[in-house]
Amino acid sequence: MTAPVIEAPVAADPSPSPVRGFSDDVRTHTRVLAGLIEYALQDSAEVPVLDAVFDDLESVLGEHADLTASEITKLTPRLHSAFRRMVGIAVQSNGGVGPDTIERTRTLLAERSPEDFLPARAYLRRLAIAVEDLLDQLLEDMP
Repeated sequence: MTAPVIEAPVAADPSPSPVRGFSDDVRTHTRVLAGLIEYALQDSAEVPVLDAVFDDLESVLGEHADLTASEITKLTPRLHSAFRRMVGIAVQSNGGVGPDTIERTRTLLAERSPEDFLPARAYLRRLAIAVEDLLDQLLEDMP
């Protein structure tokens, strides 16, 4: 009995083809970073859409922000989730966020949301201000 002969697959050309239109300059780096930030902040199971984050910020910090206890309960985890994700992006991407801002954000992430109404509302407002500051710094250099 003879064993079947198995032919090895033909390997593709291992040399990479040159990428057209790539240049290693500040503008390209900024565009790539902006694309990565936008991709990381897109809708996913962990983070709401960026537009929803802006809506939440308006609900908390807007001119007519008069939050109820149920709104605070609903908005706090959403902003906290977006905030954690943005802190991760800021730390990993060197996206123009200052080290002092990152250190302040880590302190806020370590805090728990209070259960009493007024302290919970104050915590949510501090969280919203931190999210807004991070967004401003992350999106500052976007084209």
